[in-house]
Amino acid sequence: MNEPIDTSPGRARSTVAIVVPAWNEAKVITETVAALRDGLAEIGRSGEVVVVDDASDDATGDLAVAAGARVVRVEKRHIAAVRNAGAAATESEFLVFVDADTVVPSETLRMLLATVEGGAAIAGPRVEMPGVKSMISRIWTASLLFLLGLAGVLPGCCLVLRRSAFDAVGGFDEQWFASEEVWFVRAVRALGRGPAVRIDAPVLTSPRKANAVGPLRLVWQTLSIGL
Repeated sequence: MNEPIDTSPGRARSTVAIVVPAWNEAKVITETVAALRDGLAEIGRSGEVVVVDDASDDATGDLAVAAGARVVRVEKRHIAAVRNAGAAATESEFLVFVDADTVVPSETLRMLLATVEGGAAIAGPRVEMPGVKSMISRIWTASLLFLLGLAGVLPGCCLVLRRSAFDAVGGFDEQWFASEEVWFVRAVRALGRGPAVRIDAPVLTSPRKANAVGPLRLVWQTLSIGL
């Protein structure tokens, strides 16, 4: 059940590796993997979903396998290192990094890949976060996502680029324990191989972190990592 999807019509297509870092994500990993596999099939791309299970002590890995992912097991407890381990376990031309609590619609996946194939160095989607409980958190989150979009900042929950660009910058910089995607996107953009493009197509990401920390702490945490 965990064989890579290959639904390419006619001639072979460039393969896609979707890397999903995960630690104790049993509640969400099945839906995330299923959406990604369905997306690859619906847009007619060959590829695989690789879940990097970072020493989970729940059923994350087993559920990911059951959902059709290939699972790479590591003990990093460091998001940049986990992302890099996932990329190292694949050989595809295109890399897609998706957070374990993020659902990517098939049309969004298609548009992201097409954007990179069309000349962008790296691409990301518009982020939607339904279900934020606190009014302050809802206003802050919506405002933040809007401003980041205007500024052209790409979301770390879903990024697409060519492996050649990933290799050229040395992957995610493991000196960063947070906001590693910000520095990664900047490094890729600095290669001069094309722009960083935020497309107008959504992914749905979980509000659990915003709901868990509360509105004031959410604002403080966001400001403290320079976003």
